[in-house]
Amino acid sequence: MSFLAGFGPMAGEQLIGDGAITKAMMVDGRVVVFRVKDAGTGGSTLSYELFSQDALDDGSAKAVEDRISFFLSLDDDVQEFYSIAKTDTAYYPKVRALWGLHHVKFPSLLEVSAWAIITQRIQQPVALRVKRALVEKYGGSLEVDGRTYWAFPDYQRFKAATPRELRELTKNQRTAVRLGSLLKYFDELDEGFLRTAPYEKAEGRLRIIQGIGDWSSQFILFRGLGRIEKQEYNMKRVQQMMKEVYGPGKTLDDINKTYGKWSGYWSLYLWGSVMAAH
Repeated sequence: MSFLAGFGPMAGEQLIGDGAITKAMMVDGRVVVFRVKDAGTGGSTLSYELFSQDALDDGSAKAVEDRISFFLSLDDDVQEFYSIAKTDTAYYPKVRALWGLHHVKFPSLLEVSAWAIITQRIQQPVALRVKRALVEKYGGSLEVDGRTYWAFPDYQRFKAATPRELRELTKNQRTAVRLGSLLKYFDELDEGFLRTAPYEKAEGRLRIIQGIGDWSSQFILFRGLGRIEKQEYNMKRVQQMMKEVYGPGKTLDDINKTYGKWSGYWSLYLWGSVMAAH
């Protein structure tokens, strides 16, 4: 909850408080608001409520349940990560400070892919305004308990966007063209393939989208699909944080060797510790 409250790309899109997260998503072209919270078992079990304009059939309700679980990475066994981190004495205090944190992803492949395009070469406040414009045009909203929740569009709705509309909404020709490429080839991405294929092949598939390169593909695989098994992008801020923890000389190759398939969680807790400090 604390991580999501400070996660800029979804700023203001959910209500966090009283031990619950309330947020909207789009399923089969309609808006569903979910509220997930501790079921009173000290965090070992969660409960949820669903709200929609019309009654949800069992299939739709199950799809939302699966998406909530994936969004919050509820099936990740972080104890495996903790066992490795205990041997990393310089880093382990970061883990202790964020004990229990699971990886919070973007709710959908389409949303994370669009964000990876929108946020290129522009400041985050501008990117958020563009995202909001797309949501209001192609997404949908639902009022629950006096608050309106907006959901990012699903592909069924978003694919209707025209090149002219994308230019008008983004006010950026490059962004509009790249979003158009995303919508044109989105069906070919195949979320199941991206979740399970060898990492390099998943990266290659994403690069059929114009504007998706090394950083964007890795961002989508990690932040949207939970591919936590590899760290590659040498962002200056990551290098700075590594130096603060380990001193000079530590590399991402060293991290990958130590943490293996949990390398993404190493990054998550590193970033989370910075967010918590602010």
